[in-house]
Amino acid sequence: MIKFKRLKWKFIATCISLVIVSMLILGIYLLQSLEKYYYHNLETRLKNEAMLISHLIKGRPGSWNLPAIEKVAGQVGSDINARVTIIDINGTVLGDSEEDAAQMENHLTRPELQQALAKGSGMTIRYSSTLKSDMMYVAVPILSSDKMIGFIRTAVSLAAIRQSLFNLWSVVLLAILLVVLITLPVSLVLGRKVTEPLERLIDFAKRISGGDYDHRVSIKSSDEIGKLANTLEEMAETIKEKVRQVTESKNKLEAVLASMSSGVIFVNKNGRISLVNPAAERYLAFLAPKDADIPYATSIRDPKLTSGINEALQTGRLVQQQLKLPIPRETTLEVTISPFLDEEGQLNGVVAVLHDITQIRKLEKMRAEFVDNVSHELKTPVTAIKGFTETLLDGAMYESGTCREFIEIIDHEAGRLSRLIQDLLDLSRIEFKRINTKLRKVDLLSIIYNTSIKLQGHVENSGLEFTLDLPEKTMPVKVDSDMIEQVLFNLIDNAVKYTPAHGRIKIEVDESEKDITVWVRDTGIGIPREDLDRVFERFYRVDKTRSRAMGGTGLGLSIVKHIIDFHGGTVGVESTPGIGSNFYFTLPKDND
Repeated sequence: MIKFKRLKWKFIATCISLVIVSMLILGIYLLQSLEKYYYHNLETRLKNEAMLISHLIKGRPGSWNLPAIEKVAGQVGSDINARVTIIDINGTVLGDSEEDAAQMENHLTRPELQQALAKGSGMTIRYSSTLKSDMMYVAVPILSSDKMIGFIRTAVSLAAIRQSLFNLWSVVLLAILLVVLITLPVSLVLGRKVTEPLERLIDFAKRISGGDYDHRVSIKSSDEIGKLANTLEEMAETIKEKVRQVTESKNKLEAVLASMSSGVIFVNKNGRISLVNPAAERYLAFLAPKDADIPYATSIRDPKLTSGINEALQTGRLVQQQLKLPIPRETTLEVTISPFLDEEGQLNGVVAVLHDITQIRKLEKMRAEFVDNVSHELKTPVTAIKGFTETLLDGAMYESGTCREFIEIIDHEAGRLSRLIQDLLDLSRIEFKRINTKLRKVDLLSIIYNTSIKLQGHVENSGLEFTLDLPEKTMPVKVDSDMIEQVLFNLIDNAVKYTPAHGRIKIEVDESEKDITVWVRDTGIGIPREDLDRVFERFYRVDKTRSRAMGGTGLGLSIVKHIIDFHGGTVGVESTPGIGSNFYFTLPKDND
């Protein structure tokens, strides 16, 4: 079955329909014109013949008797091949060429006679029950001395004319069939010529909608279809460029959002999440995929953030707040929720930007603690020095024993103050890389051995056992020898301070493919688990009383960490309270 939804078949059907309708209209017009022409000619002929008969009858007044009239009607009807009826002025049939006049009814009421009475002639077409056929009747008056004395009516059957018209209709229908047969192949050719370029344009448009912007349609005509093809090709090139720009912008936006440490959440005006970057996913532990079109309240589990987004959507104003998230890790977020508008200035949604300020808050806390610790550490020796100085000035200086004791205390506190200030200066220089380093390739084991020799007396005087476990080979590293010696001094001194008498301190060295690890092990008091992560912070002490009593500044391990970080290594500690501590640091090998 032909599908007339296709343009080609519609075109063919339209052409054939136009041809058929045109031929039908032309045929109907011609047939109606011919029918009128035939009827007019027939009427004129019958009228002329009736007038001739009228004159013939009028010229023979002595012949107005029924037999003679019957004879005249029959003879004239045979001559003119028509039915002739002679009727008197009262409508009585005097003679008829086809029927017995005596048996015929009065004809005065017949339309043709009424027209003849009124207009001088009359014509009508009607079915004759006598002859069982449609007939044309024409009637004219018979005049005698300008007086109407009767009527002559002539009539013929219309069957022959209608048969001729029917035959003509057959010719017209045959002509229509022939024209359709001729039009069909012509329409097929024309339809193909018109629709093939359109089908290629449709395929081209489908390729464009499918993302194939490089395909081209080769239509070289200069008509409307050719212009449409050129327009579509220009449109494809424009779309290709726009898609490239949009894709590039999208990729840039995705790259920026993916690389941002701050979380970003887009919520449209309908309250549904349209975009979430990885940072926001990490912060908020989303319950649904980031591309899911879901209400924000079902994915964002923090009620404060949900409330802020709702406020921004309702009011269209900027909302700022801070959040503290306990999971997946304790995080402090600074949230800015800004509305964004469409091209008409209407609210199109909000964007929430989540900045992680956990480290900033931690640094602020550390700075406050640092200032507090420095103030405390400085206040203690300064207060002692000032107190003993005032005592001496009040007269104690004249008591030799007391004076010497106070001066020794002042000297001790001044030394402690000097060490604290020096350690702060050293730490500051290391942190800000303001030190003059002399990085050279040296044997790490030599540095360890020489430093141990220098500290052996100090360790043994504290009643501790001091041993080295060093491999018998060289371990080249590129370091500043003085700084690494300071690291060893601080670690060994720290072990001495926190190891009771008769304890042991041991130095070991391990190596891997890329690093060398130095261990300083002791059997001291150990470090509780909760303090292990903070021992390398400034001024942090596990046993504050013992540390101050031993003259410690609380900066030794912090200096160790910064020196090792400066050399590209790592530091750490393993400890068990009551058993001892194992401090270690790593340095990268110098393998050239």
